[in-house]
Amino acid sequence: MNQQTITKIVTFMMLFLFLPIHFVAAQQPAYAEWSKIAVEETVKQFPDQKVVDYLYEGKVVISDKREQYTFKLMLESAAGEKKPVRAYVLVNPKNNKLIDVHVDET
Repeated sequence: MNQQTITKIVTFMMLFLFLPIHFVAAQQPAYAEWSKIAVEETVKQFPDQKVVDYLYEGKVVISDKREQYTFKLMLESAAGEKKPVRAYVLVNPKNNKLIDVHVDET
């Protein structure tokens, strides 16, 4: 290798050594923890069925102390019959605490 090639390699290596590298962590959406609770509560209420799909339908701000997250879940029985349900997760955004969970067949 000649001197010019070595200089280019060293310069290239130094460039990466001193450049700040920022790793962007994948941030979970705000509803992620509430979707887990919606699924858990649905499984409790329908123990003979499994959750095969779910969809986050949105958040409704009821007051400064109440927000409702709505999820549509698809359940499937051992026989393959599917049943849609909705789970409503009510939370207090001030302290990020669960208030109530309600599951309805749709």
